[in-house]
Amino acid sequence: MADNGTRGRFITLEGIEGVGKSTNVEFVRDQIEAAGHNVIITREPGGTALAERIRHVVLTTTGEPVPPVCELLLMFAARSAHVNNRIRPALEEGTWVVCDRFTDATVAYQGFGRRADLDKIAALADWVHSDVWPDLTFLLD
Repeated sequence: MADNGTRGRFITLEGIEGVGKSTNVEFVRDQIEAAGHNVIITREPGGTALAERIRHVVLTTTGEPVPPVCELLLMFAARSAHVNNRIRPALEEGTWVVCDRFTDATVAYQGFGRRADLDKIAALADWVHSDVWPDLTFLLD
C-alpha cells in the first residue's frame, strides 16, 4: 500500500487470553484520538460481518474435529475479508486502525500451537495481505 502521507497507521495488540488486550486497545485508541487522529478498533478473527461469521465457525464446537489446515485457512479467509473490507479502506482514508490480534496470533496459535507449517503461514500472509502489515505491534505479557 502506497503511503501518500495521509495513510492511517495500523497498530496491533498481541498476547494470550486474559492479558489485558481489550483494556489496552481502549487505552491506545484514546491516546490516538487525543493526538487528533480518527481511529477504529477491530479484532481478529472478525472485524466485518463475514469475518465474524467465520469466527463463529472457528470458535463453535460441533463435535466434528477441525483439522489444523482447515483452521488455518479459515483464519486467513476471515483475515482476507477483514483486510479488504475494513482495514485497508480505513488506512487509505487516513484512519488509524487498532486491532486485537493479527497474523502474529496465527503464527502462535496455528503455527506453534497446532503445528501448521510456518512457511505456509508466511505464504498465506503474503498472499492475503502483502501490502498491509502492522506499523506497530504491542506484545502484552
